[in-house]
Amino acid sequence: MKKNFILASLVTVLAIFSSFSAFSYDGTIKFRGTILENGCTISGGKDQEVNFGKISKIAFGNVPGTVAITKDFSIELTSCPKDSNIDIEFSGTKDTHDPNLYSTKVSGAGVLLTKANGDKINANTKISGYKITGGSTSIPLIAKLQSTHATVGHGTINSDVNFTLIYP
Repeated sequence: MKKNFILASLVTVLAIFSSFSAFSYDGTIKFRGTILENGCTISGGKDQEVNFGKISKIAFGNVPGTVAITKDFSIELTSCPKDSNIDIEFSGTKDTHDPNLYSTKVSGAGVLLTKANGDKINANTKISGYKITGGSTSIPLIAKLQSTHATVGHGTINSDVNFTLIYP
């Protein structure tokens, strides 16, 4: 009887411990990447300013979506890895009434970014596929001051949009 009890206990203990192995999982974490010789240098410094100047509220009309003024600007990159691509990710405070625009802190107005061809760049998104040849490139963009309401307030436009260069 004692042998049966010991044998039964041993079988029970082995069964319990073998069931734990059914819950264990093995895996691998793979770290990959590329170390670049150099990243791009932003010509003229990393901070830029697009000044819309003074705009009359009348320029917005009474229709949401009216663009009062546009300003062309570009991000100039030099000393880049030759013959590669670069993506740019934009981030900033979205407008509360139109989340595709950046907030200006003026009621009823937001900033819309577009590519030079007019394609919209929605707030807090990434644009891809800029080719770098010869170690430099220019990324032309357009900033549009656009109404988000029929009535636009007045005040100082203050909108900061950060950008991050991504080497895919």
